[in-house]
Amino acid sequence: MASLHRVLGLLLGLVALVLSLWTLWDLILMLSTQAAPMVVTDVPCCGRYFCSLLWNFFLLSLFVVQHSGMSCDAWKTFLNRVGVENHRPLFVLCSCVVLLLLVHQMSPLPGPLLWYFDPREYPTLWLGVFLFHCAMWLVICAGAVAFEPLELVGLKQVDTQQEGAPPQPVDGRIYSRHLGVAAFVAILWLQMAMSVERCFLALSWTLYVLFGHRAHPSAIYVVKNT
Repeated sequence: MASLHRVLGLLLGLVALVLSLWTLWDLILMLSTQAAPMVVTDVPCCGRYFCSLLWNFFLLSLFVVQHSGMSCDAWKTFLNRVGVENHRPLFVLCSCVVLLLLVHQMSPLPGPLLWYFDPREYPTLWLGVFLFHCAMWLVICAGAVAFEPLELVGLKQVDTQQEGAPPQPVDGRIYSRHLGVAAFVAILWLQMAMSVERCFLALSWTLYVLFGHRAHPSAIYVVKNT
């Protein structure tokens, strides 16, 4: 039974790793593409606008509920009771699915852009923004490496649980999380083109990463002590 749990844990961790890399790539394309999105201005009434707004609000709320709910102790206690000791792969998989929904299903809101700098008219500005985004994504990826990618997707915890090792805190690597948050917020707002829905997304994620996601001690353990 232990070997079966190990195989299932490894498979789930590998799927989580592949899906997280795919999600990261799609996020980079979404947040760092500086071309102006298509703008729809011929809206016959406000109904379509509010329908799109409510749909985007639902997707963002789904992300908050999933991310916070699966980080709380009550959810982890429930998983422990049903025999799931390695929580991380399930959390990563669900987070990636919700993020992919946001990336591909977020509805554009009709109306003019809040700001737009044409790269053909401002090539130096475009180059500066491009290099800045590259540097910020490098900071985010370096932070993930500092936390060890195999830990983040739950692969390393499989062998740790088999050995019966106690939970290990991340210790000094927690600084990488703060650098990653600052880099991510900078990417959200430093854009050549800012549409209404992109501003809504940036504002929601900025508030969440700064105030909504509590840094719970149990979230920085490799394996939760059950």
